[in-house]
Amino acid sequence: MAKPPITIYDAQMRRVALLENAYNIEYSMPLNSLWTASFSLPGNDPKNAECREFYFVELYDGYERIELFRIVPNTTNRNQSGPIIKYECEHVLATLLNDVLFQSHTVGNLGVYTAQVLQYILSKQVVPRWELGTVGFGRQFEYNWENDTLLGALFSVPKPFDADYQWTWDTTSYPWTLNLVPPDEEVTAYIRYGVNMTEIEKVVDPTNLCTRLYGLGFGEGVNQLTFADINGGLPYIEDAAAQAQYGILSSIFVDRRFEHADTLLARCQTLYSELKVPRVSYSVGASEIHRLTGQQIYKFKTGARIRVRDDEMGEDFIARVVNKGKGDMIGSPGDAQLEIANRTEDIAGSIADLQNRQHINDSYAQGATNLDTRDFADNADPTHPAILKFYVPEETARINKVMLSFQAEAFRAYSKAIESAPAATSGSSSKNTSGPSSRETAGPSTRDTAGPSSRQTAGPSTRDTAGPSTRDTAGPSTRDTTADGGGVINTRTGAYKLAPGFAPDPSTYDGGHNHGVANGTQLLITGGGYVTYVSHPGHTHSPAMHDHLIDLPDHVHDMDHTHDMDHTHNMEHTHDMDHTHNMEHTHNMEHSHNMEHTHQIPAHTHGIEYGIYAGPTPTALTIEVDGNVVPFTGTSAEDIDIIPYLSKDDSGKVNRGMYHSIKITPNNLGRVVATVVSQLFVMSRGGGNY
Repeated sequence: MAKPPITIYDAQMRRVALLENAYNIEYSMPLNSLWTASFSLPGNDPKNAECREFYFVELYDGYERIELFRIVPNTTNRNQSGPIIKYECEHVLATLLNDVLFQSHTVGNLGVYTAQVLQYILSKQVVPRWELGTVGFGRQFEYNWENDTLLGALFSVPKPFDADYQWTWDTTSYPWTLNLVPPDEEVTAYIRYGVNMTEIEKVVDPTNLCTRLYGLGFGEGVNQLTFADINGGLPYIEDAAAQAQYGILSSIFVDRRFEHADTLLARCQTLYSELKVPRVSYSVGASEIHRLTGQQIYKFKTGARIRVRDDEMGEDFIARVVNKGKGDMIGSPGDAQLEIANRTEDIAGSIADLQNRQHINDSYAQGATNLDTRDFADNADPTHPAILKFYVPEETARINKVMLSFQAEAFRAYSKAIESAPAATSGSSSKNTSGPSSRETAGPSTRDTAGPSSRQTAGPSTRDTAGPSTRDTAGPSTRDTTADGGGVINTRTGAYKLAPGFAPDPSTYDGGHNHGVANGTQLLITGGGYVTYVSHPGHTHSPAMHDHLIDLPDHVHDMDHTHDMDHTHNMEHTHDMDHTHNMEHTHNMEHSHNMEHTHQIPAHTHGIEYGIYAGPTPTALTIEVDGNVVPFTGTSAEDIDIIPYLSKDDSGKVNRGMYHSIKITPNNLGRVVATVVSQLFVMSRGGGNY
């Protein structure tokens, strides 16, 4: 006995009603899309109370279980027969519309297969109604979702596949099971006009015909993703045979959820294989005579490949059932409507409807173009180069340009003095004067010899009279002077000790004296500072030839003598006697001070004179970017493109998520001023919201 066509279950899958009075029951089962159904009840049927929103509906067509749906909208209408309430239903797969992937989610890529991606999506259910069953594909695409429903994410997984696929499910047990498998390629059904075909309508639709397909993914403007880099530089795919037949018909596929060129290219290739030929579809009125014959070859299922034959129209082909439905399951139980096509209708329309309900396109993050400027200005030399670093975020989708400008300037200092600490030096100190050293005493200098002084002249001493002497003395001659006397003695070398009436005798004098300077006296040094005078026990003066002018007191020369001749005194002689020299005098001589000494400088501070002081300027620069030398000569440049010198990954893309380094080395001391400007397209992902 056939079951009632409709059974109602509550949200906990407990049966609450059997609808024996349901009528106008219809359903539609499109391939790889959301199935729908509807039914009507009289307005006065008490079981309307059990037909609540989101209650579940199990639909039977005779003995065949169609599927499990849930109630969504309902419409009340009144006519001559009375009020009628019509209920719209959708397949329970739509429960995945109730859960979302909030914000950004990235899954997949190498080592992560299709089954793992599907499992990740199903793991986000709040109420785990679905579990993963059979997965007949092992692709390794990377997927990115943001604020998407779980159903939308599931339907997007096989989009890049270059092979046919089919979603199947089992809702006879709970939790329900979802499968993604290749469709059956065997012909499982047969339809022929005059046997089980009541009508056929053929539609050849070239509306979406395309012989050149461009692909665009994530981003905007020049930053929007294309597959040109992995497609020989071409942002499109094309087919020469199709172009020869139909001409060049260009179309653009845009799906911003694709963030990798290989995934975008795979998706475009799948679409292009269908778009390069017109879509041919058949709407077939069929009779399900398998209920009478029991032969499965006359039973039609969505996704099955069937053979269609109409001799009068000259049609004989094999195609896939892309939709099966009935308009009145109770009134016309054997009449079915089939849609057969050489390709499936792209499910983008169905997904777009789901996205519109969730406003996914409005909330899907793209990103923005950013200009990042980094500046550097500092002194540098060959061992301390100028190093400028800039960061490329992991979320960077595009790097449009990275430009470097720089110039070399004079070394810059900002002060002239520094603070000094106490210091001491030791060791031999040598100071040579640049001319004679002069020291004049304040009074007569006195030096007493310790023994006789000896001075021997270098030749005879000569004294000439002004005329002949004519005075003979009988005894000593006495002559009193009336005033002080004086005389001048010319010396040639050496030192003398003189007394009145003493004739100098050439001699060399050795001894010690202090020049009238007390031991310990501090003497100023030319240019600043001072030294302490230390007396020397003894030394020798060998001055140059000079004159001694002396004053003599009143005195008497008393001697026996006779002056009676013109005469000259020429004689070798020696002065050998104890004597004392008392005289104002000056020592002028070239001399050096060589002695062990220590300078003790007390703690002090040199005042700093602030200002900007320029030093040397480099005449050449060496530029390195991530260790790669940039060919360049000169000391300045503007807007050098350094992208070719940045470090790259295995795919040739500039490394993301790291700092890149620019090193500028001058050939001598100087100052480097540099600026790097980066234009990046960065996705609005990662980090927080502060």
